[in-house]
Amino acid sequence: MAKFDVYEEVTNQIIAALEQGVKPWECPWQRNAAAFPLRVTGESYRGINHILLNLMAWAQGYRNPVWMTFKQAKDLGGMVRKGEKSSLVVKYGTFEAKDEAPEGETDAKMRGYLKAYRVFNVQQIDGLEEQFPTPDEAKPLATRPIEQLSHIAADVIENMGVGYAEGGDRACYVPSLDKVHMPELSKFKGAELFYSTLFHELSHATGHKRRCDRTKEKAGSKFGNAVYAMEELVAEISAAMMGAQLGFQPGHIEDSASYVQSWLTVLRDDKRAIVKAAAAAQRSADYLMSKSGEIAEAA
Repeated sequence: MAKFDVYEEVTNQIIAALEQGVKPWECPWQRNAAAFPLRVTGESYRGINHILLNLMAWAQGYRNPVWMTFKQAKDLGGMVRKGEKSSLVVKYGTFEAKDEAPEGETDAKMRGYLKAYRVFNVQQIDGLEEQFPTPDEAKPLATRPIEQLSHIAADVIENMGVGYAEGGDRACYVPSLDKVHMPELSKFKGAELFYSTLFHELSHATGHKRRCDRTKEKAGSKFGNAVYAMEELVAEISAAMMGAQLGFQPGHIEDSASYVQSWLTVLRDDKRAIVKAAAAAQRSADYLMSKSGEIAEAA
């Protein structure tokens, strides 16, 4: 029997979704399913785990946001129903590895690892209905008023110190100028699409060396190559995470099949790519939220 490869399993799940036309990081605005997966402690799942559990919730229609291990369910007095299938989540950690250095010395280096474990949604468990009640309808994602989004975006731009200009027909971030360019809002089909696109470009700007510093990862980026596709994947997921937190519907203007195909190529060539991209996107979204001002914090 082949050894279980957690990176390969995670990647296969994401690839399967993309091949079916589903972007796993977007929020289920039209689906009666929980949008924010939670640990039994009430903490939110983050990074790739957020994406993986959202996929399962959408597929199975789980309205309850809480997930737990078999042991946690048992300790709380519940029992996973016979025949229920678990969902994959992962834990990332580091360990000190010692390599042989010249003259017989050892050189300690920190290396990462990914460990898989399995969880169940509360709707798969008997006996916990009173502790974790399942709503008849999943909690909807509240749409933020456009006026608030305008103030939040302005706060983010000012607080992160990035240049900004409107005009023309192209949305982009220019690293050499550390500047975001956007078409005017009137050129978009809707205001939400404008802000979705804006936060996509601001997510690119978090890669600057003064912020989250993805400069090494982005070196050699050119439209159509793997480096470009990876950075677009990071920005796409980051913008979707921002949409979930700030209250706007995700859906970047560059939603073409060519982008999806480029992501599939990256994922098939590197089984660790989606885990890296989700982690980088989480750091990007965390950074942007830290610059989002009082209006966003009050939500």
